[in-house]
Amino acid sequence: MTDTSQFQDRYHIRFRGRRTTVTLDKILSELIAMSFGLTPDRADYHSTVQQWLQATLTDKLGENVPGGSHISQYARKYAIEEIARRELVEQLWNWRITKSG
Repeated sequence: MTDTSQFQDRYHIRFRGRRTTVTLDKILSELIAMSFGLTPDRADYHSTVQQWLQATLTDKLGENVPGGSHISQYARKYAIEEIARRELVEQLWNWRITKSG
């Protein structure tokens, strides 16, 4: 099974021709699946989240894929952004832009 515990799921992703493992909190995996209309008890739950992670991490990181545990930290960041209320994420980014600018 793909569970690392009752609290985390493990996903195998490919970058630059090599396989790496991403660990994501189970609640984030479940919410990502729900965003696709899937309940966590469906057979395609894990593969759907895995495909989302693969596409999202490749799109957002491109060839700058970090090694080690950093990839899981990015996965967690992007999953939270995906499930967060859009207007709240926009407010945060506007604040960050204003603060840095």
